[in-house]
Amino acid sequence: MSNNQSIVQNEPQSVARVEQRQFVRPPCDVYENVDEFLLVADLPGVSKEDVTIQMEQGEVLIEAHRSAPAVQGKVLSTEFTAADYRRRFALPVGVDESKVQAELRDGVLRLHLPKSESAKPRNIPIH
Repeated sequence: MSNNQSIVQNEPQSVARVEQRQFVRPPCDVYENVDEFLLVADLPGVSKEDVTIQMEQGEVLIEAHRSAPAVQGKVLSTEFTAADYRRRFALPVGVDESKVQAELRDGVLRLHLPKSESAKPRNIPIH
């Protein structure tokens, strides 16, 4: 990563219980190219209305809620339960917060964190 900057996980590794609700840390991948950082989070069973993304003081917080499936009939076995996802990252210097975009497709959140022009590498012309 440029200037030894990176997106850093900013929370403990374990699953937390708060007010009897279980918070699950979704698996995330982070990529960097010349123009942006890309954070990809796996959020199965979540719709875009159930996702919030907050950026504040150099951190990004992703929270989402997955409801238990509404199915009629007697439950014989269940492994897919309601859960709340939560993941927090510290951002590197140089992210242009005014241009951040997010998309959710097939349970995968893609958070585009564009670099500011001053953070991008540039060539200096020789005169």
